[in-house]
Amino acid sequence: MEIKQLEIFACVARTLSFSKAAEEMYISQPTVSAQINALEKALGAGLFVRNTKEVSLTKTGIDFLTYAQKILSLRDQAIQNVSGEDFNIHGAIDIISSTIPAQFLLPEIIASFQKKYPNIVFRVEQSDSHRVEQEMSSFRYDFGMVGTIPVNERFDYSSIFEDELVLILPNDTSQENRDINENFANFIYQSPFIMREVGSGTRKEIETLFSKIGIEFSKLKVPAYFSDAHSILLAVSRGMGISLISKVAAKMYVDSGLIRTIEMNNPLFRRQIYLLYNKELWLSPVQQAFANYTRQYFE
Repeated sequence: MEIKQLEIFACVARTLSFSKAAEEMYISQPTVSAQINALEKALGAGLFVRNTKEVSLTKTGIDFLTYAQKILSLRDQAIQNVSGEDFNIHGAIDIISSTIPAQFLLPEIIASFQKKYPNIVFRVEQSDSHRVEQEMSSFRYDFGMVGTIPVNERFDYSSIFEDELVLILPNDTSQENRDINENFANFIYQSPFIMREVGSGTRKEIETLFSKIGIEFSKLKVPAYFSDAHSILLAVSRGMGISLISKVAAKMYVDSGLIRTIEMNNPLFRRQIYLLYNKELWLSPVQQAFANYTRQYFE
């Protein structure tokens, strides 16, 4: 068993594609196949299920991936400790994130992080909060980022940012902010309320919030469901209705004069954004540096 084989195995396990792994590692696809075959022969077990349409990890492959990543992390840690140079750390970080942190937090964090570590490449995938947890369980990503506490006990998580849900309205809404605050439930029932899709962390937070303050979901007049924050913001700016959305997501539209917002001044409307990582994996020096940096960034 060779370190290079473990690197190729980890890359195939993340991309679930022999061809994509070959492209990323700048080697031929037959070389990838040959190295995986040699690794499987050395282990005496199959690591991947291969067919004409897809590649997936076997149960043995999933178990072995945790060991492979530990070995690679120890290798990276040894190199860093001997060289003593953080600035020249090379590597890649794979993140799967829900919409709000992917669009409005991660670009800022990554841009700042790369000023200190310019040789780190990021691969970021956006999804809903439910799928973030599902995909993190597959060990394909180093980190997840969501707006709800994970239900899976296999994850460690850290709060990195306090967000707030604000009510967004078209600019031509005639009601005063104070009147809306004082008659919030009636205003919600009487107005078209634009909703996020099922699985969204923001949707889950709104459902929990409305349940706590006595607003019945079944009584809402919902003209549309959207899968991302930008679509909701644009719909509200065009007069389709109102919605609750992350304050950090609404900022650009407010600054541009496209919508108005109302802050509720209620702790129930506040929420945390969390960084997730798998308890079963050892963080490499690159991953540890990013985790530490992200936890401190908004402080």
